Amino acid sequence: MNKKKLFISLSLIFLLSAPSIFAETGNTFQQTVADIPAGTAEEYFNRGNFFRKQGDLAQAISDYTNAIRVNSNYAKAYYNRGNVYVKQGNLAQAISDYTKAVEINPDYSEAYYNRGNTYEKQGNLAQAVSDYSSAIKINPKYAAAYCNRGNAYQTQGNLQQALSDYNKAIEINPDFAGFYANRGNVYQSQNNLRKAIADYNKAIEINPDFAGFYTNRGNVYQSQGNLQQAINDYSKALEKTPSDNTSLYNRALAYYGVEQYGKSLEDYTLAIRHNPSKEAYENFIKNVPEKKASDTKNVRNEILLTFEERINPEKKLAMTAAPAVTETTTVNAPIIASSEPVTTAPAIIETASATATVSAPVITASVAPENQAQGNNKQTETTTLEEDVRNLVIKWVASWESGDLESYRNCYASDFQSKGMNLNNWIKYKNKILQKSKNISIRIDGLQISADENNAIAKFTQTYSSSILKDKGTKTLELKKIGNKWKIYREIM
Repeated sequence: MNKKKLFISLSLIFLLSAPSIFAETGNTFQQTVADIPAGTAEEYFNRGNFFRKQGDLAQAISDYTNAIRVNSNYAKAYYNRGNVYVKQGNLAQAISDYTKAVEINPDYSEAYYNRGNTYEKQGNLAQAVSDYSSAIKINPKYAAAYCNRGNAYQTQGNLQQALSDYNKAIEINPDFAGFYANRGNVYQSQNNLRKAIADYNKAIEINPDFAGFYTNRGNVYQSQGNLQQAINDYSKALEKTPSDNTSLYNRALAYYGVEQYGKSLEDYTLAIRHNPSKEAYENFIKNVPEKKASDTKNVRNEILLTFEERINPEKKLAMTAAPAVTETTTVNAPIIASSEPVTTAPAIIETASATATVSAPVITASVAPENQAQGNNKQTETTTLEEDVRNLVIKWVASWESGDLESYRNCYASDFQSKGMNLNNWIKYKNKILQKSKNISIRIDGLQISADENNAIAKFTQTYSSSILKDKGTKTLELKKIGNKWKIYREIM
C-alpha cells in the first residue's frame, strides 16, 4: 500500500532584523516611508528589512529595489528581495533574484539553499539537489541543506542517498528532531521497522509536542499489527493536534481491528464529517473486506453507509449485511500517514550598518499601491484590482503572524461573519488563540484572485503552523470594496 509520510523540511532563511535606528521610533506599526528616510543602498536595505518585518511586503520590495538601483552589486538586497517574492508566491522572480545573488557572490551558501528550496516548491528536484549540493560545498556543516537534499532524494526514491544525507545532518546537529523523523521515514520505506521506531522515539524524546512524530510511529505499529500501540500514538497525536484528520481515520481503522466497534464508528463519523476521504473509504474496504464475526451489529455496514452519504450523496449504495466469518480479518497498513512537510525557519541575521547621511527616498513600487489611479485600459484596471486584493491578503497574513490584532481587524468589514461569529466575537476568538500560540507561521500558495469593481474572491492553499496547531487546507476569502479599500466579509476554510 502506498503510504505518505510526514517529513520535515527546513524552509527559507530570511534576513529580517531591523537596524537600531528604527528601534527608537514609537508605534512601529504606524510608521510610513516618510518616517524613515533613506538614500544610500544600505539605508534602503535596512528600511526594506524593517518593512518586511512589519508585513509591508510591497514596500520592502520597493526598498530592496532601490538599494539595487543605487548599488547594482548588492547581493544581500537581491537575496532579501528574493525571500519576499517567495513569501508572495512569485517563485520565478525569487529564483531570478537568488541567481543574481550567487552571480555577484559565488560563495553565498544561503542563496543557493533558498534557491534550492524554491526549485523544490516548483517540483524541480534535480535543480534543487544541485543547489543544496552547492550550498554544502561552500559550507560542509550546513545541516539544513543536507536535510532538504535528503528530502529531495527521498521524493525521487533515492533512499540510500537520502539516508546518507540524514545521517550527516544528525552528525552535524544531533538535537534536531526532524532529522531523526525523516530518517525514520526512509527506514520505514525500506521495511526496517525496528530502526524506524527507534528514530521516531528519538524525535519524540527531543520534541514531544509535535503530533506528526506520533502519527508516523503509529503507522509503523499498525503495519506491524500492533494495533493498541498504534491507537495510543494516534490518540497522542490528536491530543496535540485535535484537527489531525489523518490520525483520526487511522485510529478508526485500528479500533475496528481490535474489535472496539463503537469507537471505530465514532472516529469514522467525526473524520468523515470534517473531511470525507475517498482514499480512506477505499482503504477501509480493502482492509476490512467483510465484517468480523464479533461485529454483531454490523458496524462495518454503518461505516460504509456513513462514507457513502458524504462521498456519493446522490448515489447511496444499498448495503446489505455481510455474513459472519469465522476468522478474524487482519487490519493491514494505515490508510494515510500525514500532511505535507512542516517547515521551520532557522534565523540568520544580516543588516547593513546605518549611516549618518539621510536623503529623501526614491520609491519605485514593484507592487501597485492600494490607491493607485486606474488607467483607461481595461487590462490595467483588472491588474490593479487584483494587486490591491493581493496586498490586502499579504497584510492579513502578516498581521496575524505578527500578532498585530489592530491591523488584522482592519482587514475585515464591520459586517463580517464566520462560523456563526460577528467581527467582535471573531477578534475575541482570535485573541484567545494568540494567547495560547507561539511561533505562528503562515504560508500561502497558489493564490488565485478574481475581482470586479466592488467584489473579489481570493482562493489559496494555506499552510499554518504554530506551537499548538499545524494544518493545511484550501481557504477562500470573499471581499468587498468599502470606500476605496478592500475588506474581508466572509472567510471559508
